Amino acid sequence: MVQAKTWILTKHFDGFPKASDFELKVEELSEPRDGEVLLEAVFLSVDPYMRPFSRFRMKEGDVMIGTQVAKVIQSKNPAFPLGSHVVAHSGWRSHSLSDGSNLTHIMPEWPQNVSLSLALGTIGMPGLTALYGIEEVLGLKAGETLFVNAAAGAVGSVVGQIAKIMGCKVVGSAGSDAKVAFLKELGFDQAFNYKTVGSLEEALRSASPEGYDCFFENVGGLSSNVVMQQMKNFGRIAVCGSISTYNDAAPQTGPFPHLTMIIKQLKMEGFMQARWAHKHPESLKRLLKWVKEGKLQCREHITRGKNMVQSKSWIMTNHFDGFPKDSNFKLKVEELSELKDGEVLLEAVFLSVDPYMRPFSQFYMKEGDVMIGTQVAKVIQSKNPAFPLGSHVVAHSGWRSHSLGDGSNLTPIMPEWPQNVSLSLALGTIGMPGLTALYGIEEVLGLKAGETLFVNAAAGAVGSVVGQIAKIMGCKVVGSAGSDAKVAFLKELGFDQAFNYKTVGSLEEALRSASPEGYDCFFENVGGPSSSVVIQQMKDFGRIAVCGSISTYNDAAPQTGTCSYMTINLKQLKMEGFMQARWAHKHPDSLKRLLEWVKEGKLQCREHITRGFENMPAAFMGLLKGDNIGKAIVAV
Repeated sequence: MVQAKTWILTKHFDGFPKASDFELKVEELSEPRDGEVLLEAVFLSVDPYMRPFSRFRMKEGDVMIGTQVAKVIQSKNPAFPLGSHVVAHSGWRSHSLSDGSNLTHIMPEWPQNVSLSLALGTIGMPGLTALYGIEEVLGLKAGETLFVNAAAGAVGSVVGQIAKIMGCKVVGSAGSDAKVAFLKELGFDQAFNYKTVGSLEEALRSASPEGYDCFFENVGGLSSNVVMQQMKNFGRIAVCGSISTYNDAAPQTGPFPHLTMIIKQLKMEGFMQARWAHKHPESLKRLLKWVKEGKLQCREHITRGKNMVQSKSWIMTNHFDGFPKDSNFKLKVEELSELKDGEVLLEAVFLSVDPYMRPFSQFYMKEGDVMIGTQVAKVIQSKNPAFPLGSHVVAHSGWRSHSLGDGSNLTPIMPEWPQNVSLSLALGTIGMPGLTALYGIEEVLGLKAGETLFVNAAAGAVGSVVGQIAKIMGCKVVGSAGSDAKVAFLKELGFDQAFNYKTVGSLEEALRSASPEGYDCFFENVGGPSSSVVIQQMKDFGRIAVCGSISTYNDAAPQTGTCSYMTINLKQLKMEGFMQARWAHKHPDSLKRLLEWVKEGKLQCREHITRGFENMPAAFMGLLKGDNIGKAIVAV
């Protein structure tokens, strides 16, 4: 009996797709009836059109739409013999039954040295889309100038190459330097990274000062109007896609292009390749011929399944200069070796993003290294009896989806961990941030009942725990944060006073109003000029625990300001920097204390969860912008 694995759309996408929008289901297939064939997927295509089409052509609970190259493994249809290969509109299915109506034979002249996966790409729907867009819609002529966006994608890369075959000048844009380098390999005359050019208008003008005869549009959104401004009179635009808008929760708005179209007398036409289905057989032969002749290069991004364990990892391509950018990160895939004795194979469940990663990357990482970080991981293979199969650990594995370890960088989750407490808290309140808060209060500040504490960045992973522990100890607590929502959160946690430092007229006045008698202790997470203001409000013999300096992490040049040494001297203040690892010998007992407070309801735990390993850089940059309330976590 054959079982088919299928990916179901559990609910229509709201903004960017999330892992929770999908569900993997298994169903048993019946034996083929007369006229039917049983197919086994070999290659499956993922395409941008699936995002908008899912809204219009699918119901919740349907199998995700899509095309695949499949092998006939049982046949009761003489048109599709056993062992033959077809292109099937079977959706995201590992196996499927078909009566042949949704199947297309692979061309009999397909060469053995050409991967059948190209029947989903250059010699398939994307190649046909490129060809018909150029010939049927644009009517591109030799000597003309063409601009194509999303030019490194499945369609755009073929568009540019066909245009070069026809003797045209081709300019392309893409979203990374690696993609731009790929376009130049393909023979594009000009190519640029739209994310890093100062101005799209200037980049287009520089690439082709005389303007553009034709525009192959894959992206949509506001950039379309900019391109139209660079079109020649009587220019033609083929609208193939609008990928920049597919994940918008609300429609994008911008200036209407009508006046430009009137003045330049532009022609814009939307299209889909199925309009010319009667031409497909001959068109596919032309595309195959160009591939065989080396006129069309075919790049594929292949994700592998089955039993092979592949690890995705986020690499720091170059050291951050100012605020991190998408171009500072690159997603890599590598196959992991078989386990050796003493090793375990880990699968990330939750990954942490933390402010320390920004400054530590400068001191502890080389360009090309996997981003540093901690994760809660599940042991999915084990040759180490200390870490049994199915157990969970905290691992210093960096930004990796899967990793091998000998156990030296692993900490088992406490056996007494309650089932109703999320393991993600092992990266937050019952983990490094909670330990940092606890040791900062007890070991550095020596906080006593009845004292007054000020903590900044108080709605973050550390600050929110600092305030709550101080309240458990019987102290008065004042906190600052960067939004009214965060201030409301601090009041929920029991802070005596809290304020939004971005909206108060004066930090000095806000501090004095919150605690006219001054502050015994200051838990410092922010740094920068504000520190000097807080120090002025300290009582004599006050103590300052320097945990972080997040306001300075993204500075291209060091901040300067008034030094507080005279105040520190006159008030005889004690100021001490620290990291929680100094008290590693206390971690087991300290984590038990934190867990007990959580179970008793004395510590509330707020998390800001981003779903999807692919969103690690976005989650990290959002953290540095202050998007999070509580601990920032990425759930795989």
